[in-house]
Amino acid sequence: MKNLKTSIFVLLLLQLIYSCSSDKNQIKMQIDGDLVSFAVDTIYLEKDLETKSLPAEFTYLKEGNKEFLLGRSGYNLLKYEYPTGKLVSKTTFEKEGPDGIGSFFSGNLIAKDGIFFISNQKEITHTDFDGKVLNRHPLPETPADRLAANFSANRGNKMYWNGEKETLMVTDVPFLLKEKLMNYRDWVWEFDLKENTRDVALQFNFPKEYHDYFDDPELGVYFHLFLKKTNQHLVAFPATDSILVFSEGNSSKIFAGSNSQVEFKKGKTEAQGEYTVFLPSVETSRYQSMMHDPYQGLIFRHLIIEQGKNENEVFSKNSFVILDESLSKIGKVSFSSRTISSLGFCTPNGLYLKMMNQNSDDQEAYVRFIF
Repeated sequence: MKNLKTSIFVLLLLQLIYSCSSDKNQIKMQIDGDLVSFAVDTIYLEKDLETKSLPAEFTYLKEGNKEFLLGRSGYNLLKYEYPTGKLVSKTTFEKEGPDGIGSFFSGNLIAKDGIFFISNQKEITHTDFDGKVLNRHPLPETPADRLAANFSANRGNKMYWNGEKETLMVTDVPFLLKEKLMNYRDWVWEFDLKENTRDVALQFNFPKEYHDYFDDPELGVYFHLFLKKTNQHLVAFPATDSILVFSEGNSSKIFAGSNSQVEFKKGKTEAQGEYTVFLPSVETSRYQSMMHDPYQGLIFRHLIIEQGKNENEVFSKNSFVILDESLSKIGKVSFSSRTISSLGFCTPNGLYLKMMNQNSDDQEAYVRFIF
């Protein structure tokens, strides 16, 4: 009888644990519907007379008990009080000279230890917040099988700074996928700024299905996300539902796709005289960048489901596929990229996304979302 009572107690306990787990999963899966339904409020960032538009992405930094948002607009570093949105300062960077950051840069990273620019596809330029160059670190030479390197922090492929180790992680993203690049693997690099060395941080191949997307400027790229807390690299491709996960020398796949009907349509690239013209399909579905919100413990993967033009309007149907930090899919939210930006920034108070098509000369709006 005692053993029977013990068995019943254990069974009831297991049922209670399962019930709590099911309730928890059910709550997680409620992250579903229209993105707007998760909006909490809006902040407005000031513009000065010389600033035409503000960036979609800012960096949240805390200095003592004060909070700030820092972002780049052209060659200007803008610093705002948070959450008031008051413009505190604007620093203009030089293009040339001892403190020049170059006439062309393919992205930047703002961190507590300064700003890092990818300058002229030649070097990483490290500056302070007053525009003074602290160090320059050359990019690696391009091997023959790479064809033409494109170190970039654009299109959501962020750089990652480790202040303790003084290392900077940077992605090399192809302009166009060519057959020769299917065997290339050295896509993500890490620069040791203390030792002034560099090495490959992550190797992978494009999936073999991407033979179908050669010369397509939208479908022949990749998107990289690094999770510092778990030391995991996530690599996603525009026409693939799954994501590659690299951790401690091992790799695996996880499902991070949408249940919506998607169709991947190849574009093309044409030579017209002296120029190369990129002609992506304007109608194709495609997965794009990933964002990590470490405060809410969520990962957002942007999907363009459908876009085009009908008799009445240009339309764009988008969603964020949402994962938790254990890399389980927990929902999705829908939105139009014609009204809200697909790139944003995170603070301890929530995720901010910029409202599109703003016409104010004085300020721009960013909507805060809590999930």
